[in-house]
Parts: sequence; C-alpha cells; structure tokens
Amino acid sequence: MEELQEDSVGSIYNYLPLGCLICRQGAGLVLFVTGKCDRSCFYCPISSERRGRDLVFADEMPVHEIADILKEASAIDALGTGITGGEPLLKLDYVLECIRAIKAALGPAHHIHLYTGLLPDREVLMRLKQAGLDEIRFHPPVSEWSNPQGLYRALTHAKSLGLLAGVEIPAIAYAPAIVKAVMDADAFLNLNELEFSETNYVRLAEEGFIPVELGCGAVGSESAAREHFRTDGLKVHYCPSRFKDAVQLKERLLRRAKRTARPFDYVSEDGTIIHGSIEGDIEGALQILRDLSVPSDMYSCLQDRIDIAAPILEDIIDELKGIKCVLCIVERYPTEGGPVVERIPL
Repeated sequence: MEELQEDSVGSIYNYLPLGCLICRQGAGLVLFVTGKCDRSCFYCPISSERRGRDLVFADEMPVHEIADILKEASAIDALGTGITGGEPLLKLDYVLECIRAIKAALGPAHHIHLYTGLLPDREVLMRLKQAGLDEIRFHPPVSEWSNPQGLYRALTHAKSLGLLAGVEIPAIAYAPAIVKAVMDADAFLNLNELEFSETNYVRLAEEGFIPVELGCGAVGSESAAREHFRTDGLKVHYCPSRFKDAVQLKERLLRRAKRTARPFDYVSEDGTIIHGSIEGDIEGALQILRDLSVPSDMYSCLQDRIDIAAPILEDIIDELKGIKCVLCIVERYPTEGGPVVERIPL
C-alpha cells in the first residue's frame, strides 16, 4: 500500500481521484441538480430548504438556466464540476444536458464527476460517458453494504466504458464487503466523516451517534475510517467534515475573489473582500472625491453607496465630515450580493 498522507485538517489518503484533487484547490463547482431522492438515509445532511425540492444550485447560487452554471464556473475559474443532489439520475436528461453544455463551454479538460445512490445499467452509463462524464461515485445504501454484487457490476461497467469509478460512503463502520467489491473492480473508496446537521441530528442520535466536542462530526467516525486503511492495496481517502470550510470553501472563495475583485478591493487570506463604504450624501461625497483627485478606478458609485479603497477612505475622513454620510470598512464574501462578515464604522 502506498504511504499514507494526512493534512492539517485530518484528511487521510493514499489515493486521491481527480475530482478530489480539484476540490482541494477550491477549483470544483458543486452542481446540485435536485433535492429529490427516493431514499431516506438516516445520515443525509441536506438542508430543509433543499431536501425533497426540485431546485438547482451552482455552489450557493440558484440556477434558473444553464447559463447560470457557466457564469458560476467562470467566476471561480473552475477546473471541474461535481454533480450531486438528492439523486441526480432522477433528472438524467437534465444532467446529460448540463454535462454537454459544460464540456462545450469549458473544454474537454474540465473534469466532471457525478454522485449517485442508484446502480445505473450499462446503457445509462454509456449515455453519461458519451455526454462527457469523466468520473462516477456510487453511494450504496447501508442495507446493501453486506451484499454489494450490484455495486460491483456497476463499477465494472463504468470502468469498462472508460469512466473513473469509485464508491463514496459515510464512515459509519468498517465495510469489508464494500472493500472487496472496490478492490475486485480496481476502483477507489472515499469515506466521508459522519456529519451532524440540522436535518439529521435526531436520526443520528436515535442510531446512537453523538457529535464530537466543538464540531459537527460524529464520535467514532474517524476511527471507523482508519480501519479501512489497514487493507493493503485499497485506494482509499478519508475526508473530515471540517475540510469543507477549512480548505474547500476557503480556496473556492480565494479563486472567486481573485477573479472578481475590483482594483480597489483588498482580498484577505480567507478569500473575503475588504473595502470602504460611503452611504448618505452620494453626490456630495463624489464631489469631494473629484476635488481630492481620487483616481476613478479607486472607487465605484453604486445606487445607494460608494465603494472605495479602504486606505483612501481612512485618509479622507476629515474631508467627508462636512457632509451627511456614514463611513465604514466592510468585509464581505466575494459572491454577487455576498453576505457581510463585518462592518467597522469610521
């Protein structure tokens, strides 16, 4: 078995599929195509706003047309897309349309992987491959972990068509039959830390799980994951719940911020945008900026405020005291209309 690697947030692996490598760079677009699913897994963490509803999101952005997906991919300079849900294959035709559009717009090198709880037959897998899918991850229900014959067939069909194929399940307990199916098919195994959320807390508690202190992961989940690393030759990766915020989200925000920041915006190491803000007498403030010969690319006049480089605003506070305006330094997420993290009055 290859030497294990462990990073600062607890991700452990001897093998990382391409979809995971892209995710670690914050370069993966998460395409949520539906909240509908015929299963009711006790560990499902999907929010109540999305669960059971036929909604589409590209990362956190609502999608009304495929152009919205491409816009989000451009905003983060995405190198790949992960298609998820709910159960994406309940909307097979839409998924195929999305894959074709993404590949056409972003090129064949843009990596696309898909998660599914179903075991599609060879014909469906072929349609996905022909549309441009690169990687598929099967998510069998716990009831099938002890007898994964259908999973093995799906893995072998997928690999025979040229798809990178693997299994992705929560780290609940050691799953020997899953391990055998994965190894027999020469596939990979991704283990996710069992995670508490608002929607699954009660059911996880009913199953006897408790959350770790100061975290949303379940006690014992990492230990269960580590059991799988004792199998020589198994391509396996464990992803802790804190990875999403500590690495994935942070890196994605940084990529977006660097592409969308205006000349006067400061990009923090966490991927947030920092700038000054002038509200109130906009016309009066604009006249003062002109009188002071503030470069026009160092501020932007919006409908209800002026955004301006934070250091410049701090330098001209005295000049702005003569008009009715509210001055502050704003830190916000780099999404369009993104939430404000902090406002510091001046």
